[in-house]
Amino acid sequence: MSSKNKLYVVATHIGNLDDITLRALKVLKEVDFVICEEFKVGSRLLKGYGIQKPLELLNEHNETKQTQLILERLSLKGESAAMISDAGTPLFADPGNNLVWQCHQSGIKVVPVPGASSIMTALMASGLKLEQFLYYGFLPANKDERKHAIKHLPSNYDMVFLETPYRLKQLLVDFKKILGQNRQAIIAYKLTQPEEKIFWGSLHELITMTKELPKGEFVFILKKIEIYKGRKYAR
Repeated sequence: MSSKNKLYVVATHIGNLDDITLRALKVLKEVDFVICEEFKVGSRLLKGYGIQKPLELLNEHNETKQTQLILERLSLKGESAAMISDAGTPLFADPGNNLVWQCHQSGIKVVPVPGASSIMTALMASGLKLEQFLYYGFLPANKDERKHAIKHLPSNYDMVFLETPYRLKQLLVDFKKILGQNRQAIIAYKLTQPEEKIFWGSLHELITMTKELPKGEFVFILKKIEIYKGRKYAR
C-alpha cells in the first residue's frame, strides 16, 4: 500500500534505542518528511537509527501556521509525513492534535504506529491492579491553580501524572502538604534507561528517597485511597 498522502503518528523509544518497532523504523525510512517538536531531538533520534529525512518543526510556538503548511504538503503535493514526539507515544500533552484533526477533516488518512509509552511502562512496573485508573497529565504550572487542582483530585482512582524533570521535588512537597504525608504514591524514574528506578512509598518517604536524585524524566502515580469496612486507608 502506498504511503503517499498520509500522516503517520509514530511512537518511538522513551530512553532505550532498542525500544522501537520494526514498523516504526520502516515508516520513518519511507515517508517524505518527519514532524518533530525540536530539531535537535528529532535529528538525534533519526541519526540513532541511521535515517536521514527532512524535518519540520511543530510545537506550541508555531502550531497554527505549521499545521496549515503541513496540510498543504500532504493534500496538494501528495506527500507523506511521520509525526514523532520528543520521546515515546505522540500527542499525550504534546502539540499536533489539531493537525491530526485537520487531516481527518480533509480526507487525509491518519495511521497510528504504536509503540513505547512512558505512561503504560510506568503502570506495567507499578504493581497496581489496573482495572481502572485516571490519566491526568500535567498539573497547572501556576502555584495557586496547582494547589487548587490537587485539592480537588478524586481519591477513588489511581492517577497518573506527567511533570517536567526539574519539578519532581516541588511536586512531592505540594502533594504532601495538601494530601498528607501518608498518601501512597509511585515514581517511575528514567524508564528503560540504565538509571531506571521504581520508587514505592508514602509521600513523606518518597521525598526522602529522591532527595539526592539527579534531574531526569519520570512518571508519577498517586495511589487511590482504599476503603475497608467504612474506614479509609492510604494504601
